[in-house]
Amino acid sequence: MIDTIEFGKRINHRPIIVSFLVSFLAGGLGLIANIKVSILSFLLVLFLLLCIYFPILLPKLFGHWQLEKHGISYYKMTTYRDKLKMIFFPDQAEFQFISFSQIKNFQVHEENQQYSVTDILTIKPAKQSIFPEFRKPFFLELKLNQASADLDLSFDQLHDPQHTMYRLANVLQILSNKIN
Repeated sequence: MIDTIEFGKRINHRPIIVSFLVSFLAGGLGLIANIKVSILSFLLVLFLLLCIYFPILLPKLFGHWQLEKHGISYYKMTTYRDKLKMIFFPDQAEFQFISFSQIKNFQVHEENQQYSVTDILTIKPAKQSIFPEFRKPFFLELKLNQASADLDLSFDQLHDPQHTMYRLANVLQILSNKIN
């Protein structure tokens, strides 16, 4: 068996860097009026990007998860505080772990359709947008004892569409063997 099968992108310092660059640009444009407008526009854009835009889109931008020997690990992004912590301290990102014994059922969601392991070959995922806010839903839903977890596949479908379905088929096969 393969040690790990990974999906999504790992968190990095990109949200902070992009936020500061765009904020400097806004501050520079505000400098046309005066220094107060410049500082205000810098702080406003920085706040909007770091505290609103990136926390909303974090699961689609950095929805890293991996299948391991004993279960599945994914980024803990259940609360707003978890997302802010990931943005400001990406090197200390926490993982949630789901053991195979906790998984009761699973299915793949692609836009408005649901697929199980038996009809995985019929999935024809739509082409994904480079803009995360316009990506179509494409994720693996794990039904657990008392909750569920949605593991994003849209990033991989955008960046590696040829291999995503092959790796997803492997994951579904391993999951069906482990939980049945």
